[in-house]
Amino acid sequence: MKFAPRRTLAAATITAIAATVAAATASSAAPVTSYKYFGSSSAIAAARAAGLKDAKKATKSKVALPKKKSIGLILLSGQSATSVRLTAATKQIGRLLGYSVTVCDPNFDPQKVQQCATSILAHKPSLIISISTNPGAFGTGISTAASRGIPWFNVGSGTTPQKGFNDYGASGFAITKMFDAWYFKQIQAKSAASKPFKLLSLTAPTVGISAVNSDKQMAADVKKNSAFELTVKHDLDLSNVVQDTLNTTKQVLQQHPDLGGISTYCDLCIPLVAQAVEQAQGGDRKVVIAGQYSTPQTVADIRSGTVDGVAEYAWETQVWAAVDQALQNWALHKAIGRNDGVFRTYSLRLDQPYMITKANARTTGPAPIFGQDYVTYFTTKWKAEFSGIKG
Repeated sequence: MKFAPRRTLAAATITAIAATVAAATASSAAPVTSYKYFGSSSAIAAARAAGLKDAKKATKSKVALPKKKSIGLILLSGQSATSVRLTAATKQIGRLLGYSVTVCDPNFDPQKVQQCATSILAHKPSLIISISTNPGAFGTGISTAASRGIPWFNVGSGTTPQKGFNDYGASGFAITKMFDAWYFKQIQAKSAASKPFKLLSLTAPTVGISAVNSDKQMAADVKKNSAFELTVKHDLDLSNVVQDTLNTTKQVLQQHPDLGGISTYCDLCIPLVAQAVEQAQGGDRKVVIAGQYSTPQTVADIRSGTVDGVAEYAWETQVWAAVDQALQNWALHKAIGRNDGVFRTYSLRLDQPYMITKANARTTGPAPIFGQDYVTYFTTKWKAEFSGIKG
């Protein structure tokens, strides 16, 4: 899941943390300010073919595109890399379909989450999308939306279930399983230490379901592989996440100089780990540094070689799938998929995680998004299903 500080933290504290992290991890590598999908010609062709195939299954002939629709979007925070990406995706869809988009940013402040729900509902949206936020935080917002026939979707990290809440967020299991397989191979290839290879895992289980699931999956993967041991599992102090990350990394390296790997799903912590390791080991880095969920700084560090890799999703696919489900419901009277199982209904596996490493991170420019070509897929599908789409 994307890391989000504990909900009891004040927004001002979060802003200060973000500023501290930015200052502490400033890289000499070229700055990364945006993300861009990079796919091969074969991936584009496959997406187009799949879009046409699924459109034929959905309807025998074109129907009119639902008009005068609007999207309400509630962020986790405008400072979150995932929220920035999902906002851009939502606005891209809005331009394509001619739908207006209203955005509310609570900036991690729990009191403002419910206010955003009230504010968005006041705009009378046709559908609502929220990012990585449990349904209870919205008060009566979700039940109010349901009573008005407004579908509500969660994207980003998976959340607790609730009636009227369609959760398309990532569970944490699939990405961790993929990450661990890659991570273990990197350690075996690079470490000069004897088995079992020692691991430090920086965790934050209070963040949410995805974090807990990630911890469960890593524990299971380590248990299956006798070449590794989870030597230290440290739950981060989210109220002091910068110093806790730096101090814990340094202390564990002092206690275990033969440490094989350090990992975390705290996205903003990955560059901090790299900084702490560099201070402790200098240019002679012996430990593999990796994690889940990218930030622009992490991608810059992968390019410079101070971080080995990061597991990631094309988060944008979740928004495209949510809008697609709404369109199918409005125009074709199909039931909306309730959870991330909806991704199994598409001919392309749109929810597959991937690794960003120095081998594929590119040397400059936007951070790469890999996986299936979701824009070509949905654009092709919608143009085959609906009349009235421009472009």
